Amino acid sequence: MNRFCLVCQNVDCKSRGSEELMKELQERVAAKGLDDVEVRSYMCFGACQEGPNMVVYPDKCWYAGVKIEDLDDVVAHLAGGPQVDRLDKIDPSLKELIYQLLDTGVF
Repeated sequence: MNRFCLVCQNVDCKSRGSEELMKELQERVAAKGLDDVEVRSYMCFGACQEGPNMVVYPDKCWYAGVKIEDLDDVVAHLAGGPQVDRLDKIDPSLKELIYQLLDTGVF
């Protein structure tokens, strides 16, 4: 089963570096040989004030305020390690709404 790491590319997250984060994450995932993980852009998760945001799906794991220095831990999670709890800052009701949307295949 494929897994996705969706990285917000809306204006607020982009202004906080999400474009560079996505590129670096793609490189690290490829270097680690994680063939079952696809890093792709996502338009907006609706938590602009907390960005840059990324969601690991179908794990249903949301990372907020991600910085370059967090990517080693994110890649470790993508490789089967534990979730990065310090980056889990989003209101559960918003997370559930986005996860329901993703469950419909809209990404």
